[in-house]
Amino acid sequence: MKKFLVIVVIGLLFSNISYGKISNAYYEELYDSCMIEATKGDLGYSMAKDYCKCGADHFDNNYNDKSLIALVEDESEAAYNDVLSFIIAKCKRKVGLE
Repeated sequence: MKKFLVIVVIGLLFSNISYGKISNAYYEELYDSCMIEATKGDLGYSMAKDYCKCGADHFDNNYNDKSLIALVEDESEAAYNDVLSFIIAKCKRKVGLE
């Protein structure tokens, strides 16, 4: 999943359409990728939608395209994993999974 996201992020690097701080293409990719994974579980569509919107909104509110790419491409992966852990916990609480 992570390698897929890296490939998509790099592939969309030159997108100029914006939605908030990250481009619309990045936002949609983050949201759609999340929905694919979230709907595999037993969350239900509505809860999965809220959960994935929370995650995509977090990236949109805290990153721009350049900083998002830097985070994903960071060789140590520690920062990326920390951010994902934070977002997962935050969004689980927001939708009532914790």
